[in-house]
Amino acid sequence: MLEKRLNKLWDNLLGKKPHMPHFLLEVSLHGIRGIKDLKVSFEYPVTVIAGGNATGKSTVLFASACAYRVPNAGVRDFVPSTLFPDFRPKSGERYDERSKAILDYHYATPTGRQWMRWQHIKGWSRSYFGRKNAQQPERPVYLRTLSNLSNPSEVRGVLSMSRMKGIPEESPLTPLQIEFAQRMLPFQYSDVVDLTNGSQSLMFASQKGGSSYSELHMAAGERALLRLAKEVAHLEGALVLIDEVEAGLHPFVQQLLMLQLQQLALRRNLQIIVTSHSPVVLDSVHPLGRVFLERDPEGSVKVRSAYKDVIQNALYGQSNHQLNILCEDNTAEAILRGIFDVLVPQLRIRMETIRIGRNTGAEEFPIHAKAFKSFGMVENFVFVLDGDQQKDKMTKKIKEAADYNVPVLFLPGDDGPETWIWSKLRMHTGSISKELHLNEDDLATQIASIDQIYDSASDTPANIAKTKLQTLCDAIKINLATICQRMTYVEIQHSDSEIQILVNDLENTLLRWREDSF
Repeated sequence: MLEKRLNKLWDNLLGKKPHMPHFLLEVSLHGIRGIKDLKVSFEYPVTVIAGGNATGKSTVLFASACAYRVPNAGVRDFVPSTLFPDFRPKSGERYDERSKAILDYHYATPTGRQWMRWQHIKGWSRSYFGRKNAQQPERPVYLRTLSNLSNPSEVRGVLSMSRMKGIPEESPLTPLQIEFAQRMLPFQYSDVVDLTNGSQSLMFASQKGGSSYSELHMAAGERALLRLAKEVAHLEGALVLIDEVEAGLHPFVQQLLMLQLQQLALRRNLQIIVTSHSPVVLDSVHPLGRVFLERDPEGSVKVRSAYKDVIQNALYGQSNHQLNILCEDNTAEAILRGIFDVLVPQLRIRMETIRIGRNTGAEEFPIHAKAFKSFGMVENFVFVLDGDQQKDKMTKKIKEAADYNVPVLFLPGDDGPETWIWSKLRMHTGSISKELHLNEDDLATQIASIDQIYDSASDTPANIAKTKLQTLCDAIKINLATICQRMTYVEIQHSDSEIQILVNDLENTLLRWREDSF
């Protein structure tokens, strides 16, 4: 049920984005916290920035906080000198060295696209790429970390309120603010107020039929959600930035929170950017809203393409007891599933323990292997490449990147798996027609006709085979994955088929993995 609500929200937010009056499209960082040259684009109204420790997630978040001139903010709020301070004492040998630093921004605004730059040479200054009379766009900005009450100055400030002789001012939270929190908490409030004394603030809550208490006695998750409800639920048209959004929250509550944030974004024209290590948070936003940062051994931070299914789950989920198989595309996955239709019952292995990931080019396999190594996941991976990759020394590249004897297997077909599938359709038309519940003569006629149409086509064998298969799919009204999976199943029944090499390799890999799992 929750997944359906999220999917509907994703569609609505994608349609909403072009009509939002303000949108931060892109931020680029140069010379900040060891980041040499990093460009991060925001393509969805709610973005999750993920990555390992020290990959620059918070740095991108704080850089985003400097994008706008914020109404009613102090002159030292939301500026690089405050969010990226240097340690430069008047005496002593220890100080931060700062070379030239640049923050570039690209915006959509009510008056059109705009660009702005913060630049640090001797100090921080703004520039507008030569545009006369230009100004920094104005927009409400909210920046918060959802960590516990742990900052010593914050704790001291709150405790000082308990020693006041006077009565602090009370500001009740609105029904909208309380509702935001109650949608995620297991109890109802009769009253929530914000007690203030100058710049100090403390929430006080009363449960329906229960006790009353200050936030000093709240659980970390309760305090985080009430703080967020108080500060975000009423915003309109703002840029909302939250560091470590999952802090102190149960995984189910994380999902509820991301649902509520996306609903707020839709209703109130909010753009929301959060950082997270949580796979639940990642899965709760549209794939266009997932930004993955990675720092290479040389120290450069880069944006990785959104991890595809099995890769994301391995690096940000739980896959210690699953075998992950990475292949290139739909055809490759369908052939593998045809093989597992035979191996899974034969070896008495549950298919739930095997995950197949695809939609990643062969040239990216060494990059993925390197990432799996850094996360300690490489022992649970198998790489399956198209047969035409055997001549490109790809096996060596993958194994070197993984620094491990990771299995690298190949599909049949020297000109690609589609050429192999097409040749087998012609060779075993009778057997495959039964699997697909088609008339053998009709199928044979369709295949012969397609061969004749493309007999003089001038293209690579792989592209010609892909076109032939798609033409056949359109003619017989059966999708390509089904044809490839069933054709593979049929071909495995022939002991002399070249598919047996891959079948044997996968069988041996599965058996070794099962023995080494515990």
